[in-house]
Amino acid sequence: MKIAATVLAILALLGAPLLTANPFVLHLLILTLWAALLGAAWNLLGGYAGQVSFGHAAYLGVGAYATMILHLRVGWSPWLALLAGGVLAAVFAGPIGWICFRLRGPYFSLATLAVAEITRLVALNWESLTAGPMGLLVTTLPPLTIFGAPVNWESKAPFYYVILALSALVTLTTWHVARSRLGAFLLAVREDLDSAEAAGIDTVRTRVLALVLSAFFVGAAGGFYAIYYRYIDPDAVFTISLSVEMVFVPVVGGIATTWGPIVGAVFLTTIGEVFRDRFQSGHLIFYGFFMMIVIRYLPEGIWGRLSQWWAKRSATAAPRTRRGTANGKSPSPTPSP
Repeated sequence: MKIAATVLAILALLGAPLLTANPFVLHLLILTLWAALLGAAWNLLGGYAGQVSFGHAAYLGVGAYATMILHLRVGWSPWLALLAGGVLAAVFAGPIGWICFRLRGPYFSLATLAVAEITRLVALNWESLTAGPMGLLVTTLPPLTIFGAPVNWESKAPFYYVILALSALVTLTTWHVARSRLGAFLLAVREDLDSAEAAGIDTVRTRVLALVLSAFFVGAAGGFYAIYYRYIDPDAVFTISLSVEMVFVPVVGGIATTWGPIVGAVFLTTIGEVFRDRFQSGHLIFYGFFMMIVIRYLPEGIWGRLSQWWAKRSATAAPRTRRGTANGKSPSPTPSP
């Protein structure tokens, strides 16, 4: 059943641009996948390691500006520049984490907030590199041919497949980390930092690794943002609201889960866009109201609650199956609808 559902979901995602040519629908799907990418990237650090960062916009901005500068001034392909932007964001995050992880609790969160603001001010004033408040603009993207067919960069479909690939990559990475030794170390750090250190875990190195991995995907998301919208400025990519949205996505979907950020992105993006379309400026009120309901009544997130319900249902059904087998009777088949 799970395999069939997974295959159907993959086919639906791959075939979405073939099923609809509506630009708004494709744009909504792109925004959802982009939010899922950001949420899953933040979840690697904030969910599994328990390090609540409010400064991930710094890595998004570094990735976005690195992508634009490498493309516009060095002449790199925008997609190669996108990956390089992710790498540079990871390199930038390394020393930042090495310093900030000496702090604990709210002091760490405040430090990350300060890093994001300092980075924004640097981008705003280093006009020779970033063009300051003027921002950087891409007018056209270079032509690309795949299997003999030219790619139309004026349509949404190519961007959809790019963000789909990035979101799939971060989801697979999260799935692997959750089952790896690094994931076990991160959970130990999240539950009790002092006990993890007493057990011989290098807690600073473990958290830095999680931050570097998280920053790479956030930087790549920033590069995609720059190419998709073709314009960036410091107030667009270094804003604190982006950091907060990265936190909201896994919180709503389910912290420290593989599929939670995807579920959170679907709910938040859909609700945000629907209310923005219907109520114009009042959509933020409904967005905040939905957030309060989820945090109050679903502290484990939507996917977390569904996982708990399914686990309890399976545990309840298992004893009945064992009793039926012990009595020499197999369970009665459920009549098909």
